Amino acid sequence: MNTIKSFIACSLFLLAFTGCDLTAINENPNEPTEDVNYNLNDARLASVFRSSIPTMEGDDEQRIKSLTIDFFAQMLDGGAYAPKNYRMEEDWNQRMYRRIQSSVASMNIVIRSLSDKEDQFAKAIAVAKIWRVFIQSNGVDYFGPIPFAKYTETEDNSPYKSVEESYTEFFKELEEAVALLDKNSSNNVFNGSASDIMFGNDADRWRKFANSLRLRLALRVSEVNPSLCTAQATAAIQSGVMESSGDNAYLPPKADGGWGQDYNYTMFQITWGGPLLMTSSFEKLVTGIGGIDFPTGLTNKRAALTGNAATPLSAVHPAKVDPRAPIMFDPANESGDWHGIPYGLSSTDYGSGIYRTLLWPELGILIKNGVPYKNRPYDIFLYEEVCFLKAEAALRSFIAGDAKAEYEKGVHASFATWGVADKAAAYLASTAKNAAGTSANFNDVSGAGNTPLEKIITQKYLGLFPDMSMEAWNDKRRLNLPRMDVGISRDELLYNNSDRNILKPGNFIKRVQYPQNETQINKAEYDKGVALLGGKDVVSTPIWWDKNANYCTSAE
Repeated sequence: MNTIKSFIACSLFLLAFTGCDLTAINENPNEPTEDVNYNLNDARLASVFRSSIPTMEGDDEQRIKSLTIDFFAQMLDGGAYAPKNYRMEEDWNQRMYRRIQSSVASMNIVIRSLSDKEDQFAKAIAVAKIWRVFIQSNGVDYFGPIPFAKYTETEDNSPYKSVEESYTEFFKELEEAVALLDKNSSNNVFNGSASDIMFGNDADRWRKFANSLRLRLALRVSEVNPSLCTAQATAAIQSGVMESSGDNAYLPPKADGGWGQDYNYTMFQITWGGPLLMTSSFEKLVTGIGGIDFPTGLTNKRAALTGNAATPLSAVHPAKVDPRAPIMFDPANESGDWHGIPYGLSSTDYGSGIYRTLLWPELGILIKNGVPYKNRPYDIFLYEEVCFLKAEAALRSFIAGDAKAEYEKGVHASFATWGVADKAAAYLASTAKNAAGTSANFNDVSGAGNTPLEKIITQKYLGLFPDMSMEAWNDKRRLNLPRMDVGISRDELLYNNSDRNILKPGNFIKRVQYPQNETQINKAEYDKGVALLGGKDVVSTPIWWDKNANYCTSAE
């Protein structure tokens, strides 16, 4: 009785201060309320940036990026591995295939679980949609038709989807994502800005990234559907693409000593000891262009790690060079020479005799202040690429605009990225040509290999180095630009190895084969994928947007 009296007394006392609102007494503390951010997908969305392409941990990243895509783009030569000779590694193909599927599945869970709370979590849904397109587009451009799981429903076995149908969905998703970012959502992308390791919860920068990605994909369809290219490029630019280097998309590594979490190339070349070499194709693109003297005093910086004397530059180097190139590549560790290793050497030739790796220039951006540059951010999308995309689109009348102005803005931005901004003006004024016949001066169109489009794509290629080599390979397949050497040794069952014609797009690799375990565990869908491909499941079969176009006019 005393307990009941005490309770009544306390209740009356509280009512005197709170009035008669007893709502809280009727609320279930275990049910969500509108004033709390219940986005439990923060961790899933944040973690996918590091676990999906292109910055995958350790083994997967090395095999898919450094030892496959970089070979195809001829940006780097990193060893005697099969993809360089256009032969496939089954395990590596499986790794890429799994990464795409699992990452898309994670984004689908995020979108599906937040779909009934769109007003609250519009920005989180938008970012999941954007990254979902980014991941899947890389997978489609790598393999061709592949499954593209829906987020509107769960599927036990997603069907293979044509490249054309996938691109239709990409453009739709990116447009929808930007509209979601524009909504007055009650919550930001993440609960805290630290979860957004790319843009720190800046929805406007995500918006520009989405539109820039849309512009990139629009140019991808230039040869197969010019009207679609025009419509999507125009819409992307009108909606707002990257406007300066402040909009750049970088992905920082953890650099915390954890295995496989350093900047990828530092890990490969310094920690694992495999030098990443300059190719003959790369050397030809940077030799002579811009008319700027090769710098004196250049050394191989790797010696700083051993305490040995730094290997100085030898007399074997171009007299004139693109000023970014000696920053990109150090002289050879042993000889001090600076010239590219022939592309596509056989596994028996590479690494022995005159082709020993220490005799060739290696990636030079991996030592900073005498120690490994482990926390170098990974380039995902840079402003200079946007400039070159707009320059090409304007040149080819896909959009209105000044192609020369956009081209020169792109060159200035790239020179600033590589710390040589003071040399850009002289470089752009020069009519000195590289070994492909291309000058940097936009108005100079004399000689073979010197069209405005060849200038744009050559500068874009250099601006993509080294992290965005996938885009360089995409351009090579789409336009047969920039000028590259035909691989010395290629799969003899698919390629006539005596044909060295650089003007024939069919002499370069077109895609990666499907994992062969698909023929065993998913044969019905695999067969559909091959049918959608329109040819055999081989590396010489072009995918939908690759029409074997040739815009290369360079002499051999």
